[in-house]
Amino acid sequence: MVLCTKINFKEMDVQTLKKTLKKIATGCVIGVATVGLLVGCSNSADTSSKTEKAEAKVTYEKQDANNFLINIENVDVAKSQNKKNKAIITVSIKNNSPITQDIGALDFQFKAGNKTYDIDPDANAFGEPVKAGQTIKRDITFALADTVKKGTLMYTPAKKSLANWDVKIEE
Repeated sequence: MVLCTKINFKEMDVQTLKKTLKKIATGCVIGVATVGLLVGCSNSADTSSKTEKAEAKVTYEKQDANNFLINIENVDVAKSQNKKNKAIITVSIKNNSPITQDIGALDFQFKAGNKTYDIDPDANAFGEPVKAGQTIKRDITFALADTVKKGTLMYTPAKKSLANWDVKIEE
């Protein structure tokens, strides 16, 4: 197949000119379609790797403690200074009682090995009343040693553990 030819349009009759233009247009359409297929195939590999990561998401058991239904929604890790990792744990909290109740980040602790961590004093912390039936979603941040790979998030109002979740800390 010859890709480059010199065409003398002045010497062609109308029928031959139409046929030639149709061939050129068909070649262009086929070329664009081929490029589209190649681009589509290259993106499918990226999508499948993203899907695999999404499927690997850990789910946690919702627990009822002190008339709060508490569930871990997400665990995220950010590198910090001085060989520390910031574990940012997103929780959803539903007040399951008929009255307004207070809850805050200070009601949570993280235990790894023999060490118990309180919330990170440099991070934003929440503390608020939650109306009956209301659900809130908030972040709890802990500054953990970078060697911590797993531990237990504990809901500890009045320093008594009422609910626990085993958590993996993955960078």
